[in-house]
Amino acid sequence: MVSSFKIPAWLEPGLYGTGIGAIAWWIVLSLVFGWMSAGTAAKTSAEKVQVAVVAYATPACVARFEKQPDAAAAWNTLNKTDTWKRNEMITNAGWVAEPGQKLDPDIANAIAESCTTKILALESLGGKKLNAK
Repeated sequence: MVSSFKIPAWLEPGLYGTGIGAIAWWIVLSLVFGWMSAGTAAKTSAEKVQVAVVAYATPACVARFEKQPDAAAAWNTLNKTDTWKRNEMITNAGWVAEPGQKLDPDIANAIAESCTTKILALESLGGKKLNAK
């Protein structure tokens, strides 16, 4: 016995209106009120956390660099190091994190990149004028 369900003709406009209205409402919520899916919210949140951590940790990284005994020589070495190796040099030297602190590799790399930029922008260290050659 095969039965076919047929929607009454008087109900079809209401169903179409409900469907179209739901889609329109979702668009309004997303574009006007900033609603987003849980996945998008998590991704956006993680990006903002990384930006905040990098902004907070970069001055500490630069300060650890400046406190070392021969910061000017280290600056010259960093300046002469290949661009793609600088982040690794900063991280391996221990300037990115506090001693014993474990960081997510992505965050550590972002801090190292920001720290490298700030260190190479220094014009003097310990009263010694730095010159990029």
